[in-house]
Amino acid sequence: MKGISLLIILSLSFSQLILAASCFAPKEEDYPEGTIHGEVWLTNINDPDNPGAYFDFSEGEVVYGDEARQRGDIYIEATFIRGNPALNVALNDQQPDSLLYDTTAPGWGDRGWAEPPDADTPSRIPIYHGHNVWVRTGEGNTAKFKIVRAESNADVSAYDRLKLQWIYQPDGSNSFQPLPGG
Repeated sequence: MKGISLLIILSLSFSQLILAASCFAPKEEDYPEGTIHGEVWLTNINDPDNPGAYFDFSEGEVVYGDEARQRGDIYIEATFIRGNPALNVALNDQQPDSLLYDTTAPGWGDRGWAEPPDADTPSRIPIYHGHNVWVRTGEGNTAKFKIVRAESNADVSAYDRLKLQWIYQPDGSNSFQPLPGG
């Protein structure tokens, strides 16, 4: 009888433990209604299978080659995320947290923004898994992404690809608000 009682107590405790753990499980982001957002894998710009990959926030897609340099906002190279210098893309690295914990970007003139010094030199920030990065896009709009997965090459000298969760505000404001008619 003692064995059965102990088993029931352990079963209840295990069930309660599972229930408690589910309360703390990470949940999917609650994006403001109608905002443009998604998830994307971005490969290293020097990847021989996908050379020249940039991500364009306004279209929500990865673009390649000459088209990428004309409209892509960000790319990865070695251990850095870089902003397209031809479009004056700026980056601002934030600490790890929820992508939507802070929904308003720092002002463009505030400290912390990595700006391209000229049209040939990209802004850049080091890649840190879990970090959130604000972006002033080529159109001058606000975007933000979180690095949710980073895969390095065999000798760990560069990142092969990153998985990003992202959100984009096309109206020129520096915060993510529900879009009219969203």
